[in-house]
Amino acid sequence: MNSRPIAPCQTKSRRRGCLPIKLSRSLGLRLSPWLVLALGLVTAASIRAQTTPAWDSAQQIRELGFQAQSELYAAARASDATVHHRAAANLLADAAHIYETDLQPSFREFAPETDALILEALARAQTAAMDGAPAAVAAARGRLWTALLQGSQALTLSMLRAGDSTSAAEWLRLREYRQSTRVSTVDDPAALAIADVEQHQLSAEAAAAIVANDLRGAYYFRLRDAMAQIEVAVEKNFPTRAAESAGLAAGYFSILQADMREKLGAEAAGRLQGSFTTLEAAALNEDWAAVRTRANAIRDALGSYQPVQLTPAEIAERGHLLYLFTNLVYVEYKDGVRDGQVTVAIEYQEAITFRGQAEVAFEELRPLIAKADAQAAARLEAILGELETTMLNLGQPQAVKVLVDEALGIIASTLNAGPAASDTAASFAILDTLLSEMLTAIRDGRYEEAERARIEAYAVFESGPEQRLAHRAPILSRELEGMFWEGTDGKPGLATLIANKASVADITASTDQLNVRLNQAEDFLSTGMSGFLAAVNSMIIILREGLEAVLILGAILGYLRATNCPRKFSLWVYLGTAAAIALSVFTWWAAQSLITITVAQREIIEGAASLLAVVVLFYVTNWLFEKVYVVDWIAFVKEQVGKALSTGSALALAGLGFTVVYREGFETVLFYQALSFDAPASWMWLGFIVGSLIIVAVAVAILMMSKRLPLKPLFTVTGLLLLLLAFNFMGSGVRAFQEAGLISAHLLTWIPEHLLLMELLGIYPTLETTLAQAFFLLTMAATFAYSLWRGSQKKDGAKQSANASLSRAK
Repeated sequence: MNSRPIAPCQTKSRRRGCLPIKLSRSLGLRLSPWLVLALGLVTAASIRAQTTPAWDSAQQIRELGFQAQSELYAAARASDATVHHRAAANLLADAAHIYETDLQPSFREFAPETDALILEALARAQTAAMDGAPAAVAAARGRLWTALLQGSQALTLSMLRAGDSTSAAEWLRLREYRQSTRVSTVDDPAALAIADVEQHQLSAEAAAAIVANDLRGAYYFRLRDAMAQIEVAVEKNFPTRAAESAGLAAGYFSILQADMREKLGAEAAGRLQGSFTTLEAAALNEDWAAVRTRANAIRDALGSYQPVQLTPAEIAERGHLLYLFTNLVYVEYKDGVRDGQVTVAIEYQEAITFRGQAEVAFEELRPLIAKADAQAAARLEAILGELETTMLNLGQPQAVKVLVDEALGIIASTLNAGPAASDTAASFAILDTLLSEMLTAIRDGRYEEAERARIEAYAVFESGPEQRLAHRAPILSRELEGMFWEGTDGKPGLATLIANKASVADITASTDQLNVRLNQAEDFLSTGMSGFLAAVNSMIIILREGLEAVLILGAILGYLRATNCPRKFSLWVYLGTAAAIALSVFTWWAAQSLITITVAQREIIEGAASLLAVVVLFYVTNWLFEKVYVVDWIAFVKEQVGKALSTGSALALAGLGFTVVYREGFETVLFYQALSFDAPASWMWLGFIVGSLIIVAVAVAILMMSKRLPLKPLFTVTGLLLLLLAFNFMGSGVRAFQEAGLISAHLLTWIPEHLLLMELLGIYPTLETTLAQAFFLLTMAATFAYSLWRGSQKKDGAKQSANASLSRAK
C-alpha cells in the first residue's frame, strides 16, 4: 500500500495540472480521440510531478475550513445569507474531495477509526454550513483538524514499525509542536529518531517509542492550551472561538485517549470522554456556567495524567526550572511595577513571561506533585492563577512576593527542588525562553513584540554570561553580541533582521546559529575556572579599565609637576580620584539594594559618560595643541597657574579626575562581580593586587618622565594620547547607546571585527559608530586647522606691528 497516494485530477478547477471535464462540456468543446489521449498523457505526467504531500493536503483542507468559516461571517452581514451558506458548504465539499483522493486510502487501511472521525467531522461541518451555524462549523473544524493529526500519528507509527522510515518521516510532517521552553525545547526528537533509523543507529521499535512520547507530550500541551483558550473565550463572550477550542480539546483527547485509558483506567477515561462531549455541547449552546463547571472537572481529572514518563534526572531538572521561573516572577516584577504603575516595561513583561513558563513547567510536574501532596498541587495551581490576576491588575510587589514565597515552599517540599549552586544554567534557561518567545512572535507576524523579546534576551545575556565571558572568552563574547545586534562575520544579526522584517526562515536560521554559540558559551562557563586563570583574568580587568584612567590622570599630574604647581593641587586630583572610586562602589551597592538600574539604563550611563569625556578631552586636546603650536604656551601656563592660586580652580582639576575615574570605576566593579561567580576569592584578589601594582608603576613612570622630558614633547605626547582616548570613547559611547536600544545598528562588512580594534580604538563594524568617529576626526581636524590659521594671523600681525615700529624708530 502506498502511504503517500498520488493525487488524481480533481473536478475542481483550483487543482493544478487538470483540465476539468465539466468545464470543457459546458463550453461545448468537442475533442478528438487523439487530442484526448495526448491531454491524458500530459495530465498524468503533470499529476505525478505534482504529487501532494500528506501535510500539504491537510493544510489545504484546513485552509478550506477557514474560508468556509469566513463565508459564514460574511453571511451575518449580507442581505442574502443563503448565498454564503452554499459557498461555505461547497468549500467544505472541496475539502472532503481532497481528503477522499489524497488521504483517505491510507487512513482507511491503517487508521479506520480516524477515517470515521474525519468523515463525521466533514459531514457535521457541511450540515452546519447549510444551516448557517458558525459555532457548529468551528467545533467541527476543531474535530476535523485533530482527527487529521491523529491519523498522521497512526500512519507514522505504522510505517515506522513496517520498516518504511521514509514514509514515516513524510507522515510525521503533519503534526503540531508544543510551545518551546527550556522545559520543552525546539528540538524534534521524533524526527531525529526516524533519521537515526535511516542511519541504522536505532531500532524501529525504539524509534516508535520516542515518536509516541514526543507526540503525546505535544498534544497534551495542546489540550491544556485549548482548555485555557476556552476560558478566555468565555470571559470575552466569543461563542465561535469557544466552540472551536472545545472541538480541538475533544480532538486532542481522542489522540491521547488510548494512553489515558492505560494509565488512568478505562472508567476514568470514559468519564473524561463524556466530559469533553458535554463541554462541546455546552459551548455550542453558549451555556457558560456549564462550560466553566465542566472545564474545571476536566482540569481536575487531567491533574493525575502524565503523558510522558520522566527520568529522575529530568524530574530534578524540571523541578529546578519550576523553582527558577517562579522565583524570577517576583525578582522582575518588583523592578517593573511600583505604586500601581509600570515603571520598567521590560521587567514587567519578563515577570509575565516567567509566570507563564512556571505554569508550563508545573503542568508537566503536576502529577508528581499531586502524588506527593494533592492539596499542595491544588494550592500551587491556585497560586499561579492568583499571581496572574495580581500582576495584570498591577498589584503591590509585596503581594506578589507573598504568593511567590508560598509557591517556592511547596515546590521545595514536594519536589526537593531549590536554587542551583550556579546561575549559569539559570541564565541560559531564561535566554532559551525569551528567544523562543521571540520566534513565536515572528511566526505570528508580531515584529514589535519580537524585538521586545530580543532586547529582553540580550539584557539577560549582557547582565550575566557576557560579563563572565568578556575576559575568559572575549572573542566569543563579541561574536555573540554581534549576533544579537547588527551581525557578525558578514551576516546580519537579529536586530537587523527584525528591523528589516526579514522572513521567518531567515530569522529562525539566525536564531539557530545564535543558539549553537550560546550552547558553546554555556559549556565553557560550566567548566569553572582554575585559580591561576582567575588571577590572570582579575589582573586583566584592572589593567584594562585602569590604564585609561591612569593615562589621563598622568597627563593632569604631569602638567601640574612640569609647571611646578603647588602640591595641594595634586592632592585635589587624588581626592577626586578617591571620591570616584568610592562612588563607584556605592553605586554598585545601591543598584543591588536601593535603586533599580536596568541593563539598558546602565548602558545609557556608560554611553553618556563616554560622550561627556569626549567633550572634555576634545577641549583639552585643542587647548594643548593651541598652546604648543600656536602661542607662547609656557607663558600662558604660568599665567593660568597664577590664576589657579588666586581663584581656587583646583576644584576643577579634582572634578576632571573624578569624571575620568568614575567612568571606568563602575564598569570595573561590575566586571569583578561577574568574575566572582567563577573565581576563587583569594586568587581574584591576588590578580587585583598584581594589576594594581602594575598600574601604580605605570603612573610613577609617567610622573618621572614628565619631570625629565622637555615640556613641549611631553605635552605633544599627552595630546596624542588624549586624542586617541577621545576617539575610543566616541566609538564606545555610541556603541553603548546601541546596546541600550537608543540608536540603531547597521553592519558594515568591510570593517574588520577585530577585538583589538574594539578595545583599543573603539572601532566597531557598524555604520553609526563609524560616522560618529569620522565626525569626531573631521571636527578635530577643522579646529586644529582653525587654530593654525589663527596663529599665523597673529604672527603676521605681530610682524607687521614690529615692522611698523621699526619704521617709526628709523
